Amino acid sequence: MSYSLVVGEPYPRQVNWPKSGANLVLHANYVEIIYSFDGLTPGEQAAFTTGSAALAVTVGDRHLMWCYRFETPTRPGAPNASLGWGDSPWEAYRQRDRAVGVPGQQGEPFTAYMVLVDASTSIVEGLRTAEISKDVADALRYGIARQVALPYDHEAASREIDAMYQRHPSTQSLLREAIAGQQIPALDR
Repeated sequence: MSYSLVVGEPYPRQVNWPKSGANLVLHANYVEIIYSFDGLTPGEQAAFTTGSAALAVTVGDRHLMWCYRFETPTRPGAPNASLGWGDSPWEAYRQRDRAVGVPGQQGEPFTAYMVLVDASTSIVEGLRTAEISKDVADALRYGIARQVALPYDHEAASREIDAMYQRHPSTQSLLREAIAGQQIPALDR
């Protein structure tokens, strides 16, 4: 990355943020996963910055789905805060301004930079890194290879994504097609 990220400051690149979703930037040198939400509570922010995370990947011919959840650890007497299960489709050909890839070689994990952005203000609300397991890393590598082996066809990708959502009206249902997933423990802070 050639820019710095600071909590409380605007995200340094112009992006049309969805109200709730993830934007993956998959590059051979780094991975940035930007989660954008509108109107987060302090508990939801804490779930992202220090809570446990669950990640999963499904792979189609022309897209992959990134599934995610963040939760604060349950402590006696403390409310449980969560950014419940969500999913976002990703297409290699839509990552226009950067070369597509995943750091490392087959069978190797990598570190991802995760960014929480307020969708309505573009302000960075949280930052963390995560070691992405070799299984999830290889699923991403596999998904990218499948996509770039085919000619670009956004209409075909859209039909594939629509069909996925027809089969799976919720992320929990979509998880049945995940080819890799991992749990990331809560951070001690």
